[in-house]
Amino acid sequence: MKGKAEPNVDTWERGRILPIRSPFATTVWDYINRAMPLNREGTLTADEVYALTAFLLYINDVIPEDEILDAQSLPKVKMPIGDGFASLPEWKPRTRRLQGYPY
Repeated sequence: MKGKAEPNVDTWERGRILPIRSPFATTVWDYINRAMPLNREGTLTADEVYALTAFLLYINDVIPEDEILDAQSLPKVKMPIGDGFASLPEWKPRTRRLQGYPY
């Protein structure tokens, strides 16, 4: 995968990093749906959001060019990071922060 690199490599030299930064394709869809376009957030239709999500996943080598995304197919997309995404520690309200967080 293009995105894998040594930790000291400049981010821009790693290639496409969307597949590494997002554990689920549905997260990409949700972000686009809620945050785009700038200054008119939430105005895209569901079909436009699926199209943009498909385009981003395609240019990041996650899905083939001819794959069509919809409510049924999007959750089935497997991101390259797979189970390698960091798991969240067990946390409950009013629990102390993790040692050293955020400093």
